Amino acid sequence: MSDLPPMADLPSEVLTYILCQEPVKTLIKLRSVSKPWLSLIDSPYFIHLHLHYSIATSSNVTIILRKESELFSVSLESLDAAVELAHPLMCYSNRIRVLGSANGLLCITNVAEDIAFWNPSIKKHKVLPFLPVDRPSDHGMSMCGARAYGFGYDSAHDDYKLVRISQFVDLESEGFASEVKVFSLRANEWRRVEEMNYVLCYMKKNGTLACGALHWVVTKKFKLDEVDQIVSFDLTDENFRELPLPKCLEDQRVQIEVGALGDCVSVTADYYDVRVDVWVMKEYRVRESWFKLFSIARTEVVGSFKHLRPLVYSKSRKEVLLVLDNRRLAWYDLRKKRVENVKILGMPDLFEAEVCLESLVPVEACRKGYGKKHNLGEENHKKKRDDFLSEGFKLVL
Repeated sequence: MSDLPPMADLPSEVLTYILCQEPVKTLIKLRSVSKPWLSLIDSPYFIHLHLHYSIATSSNVTIILRKESELFSVSLESLDAAVELAHPLMCYSNRIRVLGSANGLLCITNVAEDIAFWNPSIKKHKVLPFLPVDRPSDHGMSMCGARAYGFGYDSAHDDYKLVRISQFVDLESEGFASEVKVFSLRANEWRRVEEMNYVLCYMKKNGTLACGALHWVVTKKFKLDEVDQIVSFDLTDENFRELPLPKCLEDQRVQIEVGALGDCVSVTADYYDVRVDVWVMKEYRVRESWFKLFSIARTEVVGSFKHLRPLVYSKSRKEVLLVLDNRRLAWYDLRKKRVENVKILGMPDLFEAEVCLESLVPVEACRKGYGKKHNLGEENHKKKRDDFLSEGFKLVL
């Protein structure tokens, strides 16, 4: 052991290789070792490298549980105990909502409609500029329509965006109108984008992030007998598009919900008292790539349930963590086709769940000199990162 060189004498590539595998809590402590270590760990290159290592190896994944004004964090790898988080909107004792998660950033809001981007791993947050709701020009439209949010990452512009859809309905004419606004972290402003010509099926359901887009379940008209479908909002070009469903679901009267498993879009089809099917789209926007991941008959689960939501793969991808009735978690074994309940110390009795990575990603965008300089260096940066991951970690990204 004495013949090994001290950490400070290691080549920078080897040191980076070692540090990249450490959890965020350890890296925060290691920042105080020396100025070179501080400079490395705080560098955009290392932050991106650590993030992509976590994604590629399914490491540093946590489950965020929300109950009213409380938030808890649970490690996916251990699922041992729920740790309460001190979030930045705690001055309000009423309900907190999690609007989404991307690369370790959570988007949260409170009853006063304050909205913050927050990285719980590094305990940094940014409160967004307040955005009032514009009244529709048609006075027949109801002010009690749906409002939905979606939060995600635009990789083409290295930007984090929050989408807000406000929908107004005229009950007499069965007409509707929508107002869609997008907040850009890089621009630090809200702006209006094209209207969404679909009716939201769920009033406060967050958009699901997958493949660089947000997804909602919608109908084309404000009528009860309309068939559900999925609409996506591309975070780069900021356009709405329909996403094809599995062919067997196109005309069926089943309750569907859109989700994400791994880096793929998923759909849960609920056949009410009979079974729940979970579908995954292997190739984005390709209808033929849908395949049924698993199907659960309600009689297979110990304890009845009304609602099932697939949340995340296990690290081995041999199991899927399920949320049942927002009251309990369970593993579904894809090979044995068996459900096993999960018991977590300190877990709230009623909750909403969100998957979140532990990361070093900052909540402030570096806007100075970003444009041209970033574009010129982006390909080289990406090549260095991918070479490092493939050679150092023997991974296929």
